Amino acid sequence: MGLFDGVKVVDFTHAYAGPFCSLNLGDFGADVIKIERVDGVDQARAWGPFKNGRSGYYASFNSGKKSITLNIASKEGKKIVFDLVKEADIVCSNFKAGTLEKYGIGYDDMKVLKPDIIYATISGFGSKGELSKLAAYDNVVQSMSGIMDLNGFPDKCHTKIGPAVGDSYSGLMLLLSIVIAYYYRLMTGEGQKVDVTMLGSLFSMLEYPILEYANKGKIYSRIGNKSLYCAPCDVYKTKDNFVAVTVKNNDMWDTFATKLGIEKNDKFSTNEGRLKYNNELKKIIESKFSSMFADDIENMFNDTDIPAAKVMGIAEALEDEHLSARDMVVEVKDPIMGPVKLVGNPIKLSENKPVLNRPSPKLGGNTDEILKGIGFNNEQIETLRKKGVI
Repeated sequence: MGLFDGVKVVDFTHAYAGPFCSLNLGDFGADVIKIERVDGVDQARAWGPFKNGRSGYYASFNSGKKSITLNIASKEGKKIVFDLVKEADIVCSNFKAGTLEKYGIGYDDMKVLKPDIIYATISGFGSKGELSKLAAYDNVVQSMSGIMDLNGFPDKCHTKIGPAVGDSYSGLMLLLSIVIAYYYRLMTGEGQKVDVTMLGSLFSMLEYPILEYANKGKIYSRIGNKSLYCAPCDVYKTKDNFVAVTVKNNDMWDTFATKLGIEKNDKFSTNEGRLKYNNELKKIIESKFSSMFADDIENMFNDTDIPAAKVMGIAEALEDEHLSARDMVVEVKDPIMGPVKLVGNPIKLSENKPVLNRPSPKLGGNTDEILKGIGFNNEQIETLRKKGVI
């Protein structure tokens, strides 16, 4: 049994952040109906990589959903939206603020028809202020949030975090918000509007730089891979690779130094000293690591509480036994692409396992099925198709 079995979602999302949220709802049982406009499909369908002419990117974030194409600007299209909302529990959107309102299908319109609807929106900057009018993509939001200023090395240009964390993390925030709102509805019978922004989500991740500035007036920028609070904590060059190591306290340091044969030195006897002389310490550690293979360094610390791991590439991660055991790489049989490997769901529940083997929908592939489900017959559907409504 899926956690959201019987829950119906009307999904206006596109690109990454919104689809990532509704993907997780679908993984745990929700029936997700994805509305793609006749005059403008989900832009992710045009994003690579491609296999047999089909977007792997789209497939990754829309598996298990149903697709209906709809002209939401038409009177008939608007009626179909409302017919779907009557039967729905959740509406998801990540259009720029005001887009659905422009077509008369915003929250205020929907709650008149369905008072207990949960109307969940994700946008770059929210529904108020000058920024609300602007579109947002991950790299722009990373730069505006402060995260990009923290990422990289002092003598280099600001660097965005590789994956689109502005999309994925804000998508998770929207998912969490929906779960909270849905629980509230179960308790009270009341729906509500959920409003999450990419900028706010990334800003909430800034942790120590915000605390340091707000409370002590200190400004921190790019510091590479080291930590402000403990040492050694960095990425170190080895004979064949790089290894990440964290030593949090003096007991761990004693073990670390003994394992590597680092001579006792009063400068390094406390964490404060190790932080002060961090550059010198890094040279000592890398001189020890320079004759050692990364795998051997990992194994050296396996019997300790010191975390140490080599830097793995994507190919290695895909073949990693631990990730495979956690079903983090799944194979889906797509009707066009054939067998395709996708990322699994990291949420593991003992009683409600996610369903991960469903392909993404063809564009409009479920249009007739969805319309028949809300009372349209074949003749009516054909008339809608001729008029360009679907």
